[in-house]
Amino acid sequence: MINYNIVDLPKIAIIRKEGLCTKEKNIVQDLWQQANSNFSEIADVAMKNADGSFVGFWGAMSDETMSFMPWTDDFSRGLYLAGVEVDEDTETPDGWTKWVMPARKYLVTEVNSDNYSEIFKRVITSLIPDLGMKLAGAVCDFTEPATGQNKLFFPVE
Repeated sequence: MINYNIVDLPKIAIIRKEGLCTKEKNIVQDLWQQANSNFSEIADVAMKNADGSFVGFWGAMSDETMSFMPWTDDFSRGLYLAGVEVDEDTETPDGWTKWVMPARKYLVTEVNSDNYSEIFKRVITSLIPDLGMKLAGAVCDFTEPATGQNKLFFPVE
């Protein structure tokens, strides 16, 4: 049994490092390393909670057309943005990329490095269809800085 919530989120703006992932070369970890090693360049523009902690870190995904549709080639080819949440009108510093993800309904579930692939596959192949829904866009990773909890956000309709 997978525990999940359904949430409606407004547009989400993210600044960080972007790259193309493929079955032959998954560069997600490289993008996070680049982004983290240069985080001081964007820390001042990151959205913060009232207590000063960051709102969230996103591993945003899109197909290659930048229409925020699912990755192709059995979910192995697409664009990935390792980023921090910012206000939509935030200026993008040189060498960084900003995406504004559309407002959507998401099925959200917690994951960790040990069960990420299994949960991803089970939600796509079983849970979403069993709920009478369909995947409506690219799946995104989210890390809550205060707790370190990782979640997957599946856009559904």
